Amino acid sequence: MMRDLRIANELTAAIRREEINVHLQPKVDLNSGAIVSFEALARWFSTELGNISPDVFIPAAEKNGKIRMLEQHVLKRVLSWLKKRREHGLDLRQVAVNISTDHFFHHSFIPYLVDTAAEYGIEPEWLRLEITERIGFVDIETAYKVFKQLQNYGFTSSIDDFGTGYSSLSYLQKLPVHEIKIDRSFVSRMHEPATLAIVRTIVQLAGNLGMVAVAEGIETEEQRRMLIDAGCRYGQGFYFYRPMSLEEANLL
Repeated sequence: MMRDLRIANELTAAIRREEINVHLQPKVDLNSGAIVSFEALARWFSTELGNISPDVFIPAAEKNGKIRMLEQHVLKRVLSWLKKRREHGLDLRQVAVNISTDHFFHHSFIPYLVDTAAEYGIEPEWLRLEITERIGFVDIETAYKVFKQLQNYGFTSSIDDFGTGYSSLSYLQKLPVHEIKIDRSFVSRMHEPATLAIVRTIVQLAGNLGMVAVAEGIETEEQRRMLIDAGCRYGQGFYFYRPMSLEEANLL
């Protein structure tokens, strides 16, 4: 608890000192390998604490009320990167930004998102908001209203880590989301017949609901082939690209 509290307290200063960087991991077409978009991932090397894993500082930020500030910082870094690409005559690529449940339901979420995108001159179509599947168990009616507002403004949205929690299939048909991300825990165990059946079902479910299925954590050619055979068209993972700096992403 003391460690989490210290990390959360250091986070504010780290953002001010610009220690929190954003790395991008490409999402690709599984057949061609062509990059279709990116996912933004926060990375932190602290002058006080050294290299801190996202698995440590993100939960600490959530527990101590710092997660909204962190995600707003990531959003600004992404928008700044997109703006610079446009200024240098480079093609824009959609970037997915992870949004926590607390941030998603905060009254300032939509106004801040809309205003900040406008401030950087970036159209909503270039941002995708990734929300964990736990969203369905918080407040389904309010969640619907927020997703609908996002859609009305032109933002797209995604359900992240699908299948890892106690998700209710019924809420998917109620939420206007565009994408379901198949968690890496399923992809890594596709050699098991039961797990492969689950992956096939998620892909089919997404298609039936007019959504796109995206596989996470692809590490081998065999996994890529099995996903294609299962009908999955898009994915991301170390097999294709590791998360990279914004500067490296500009070279792709």
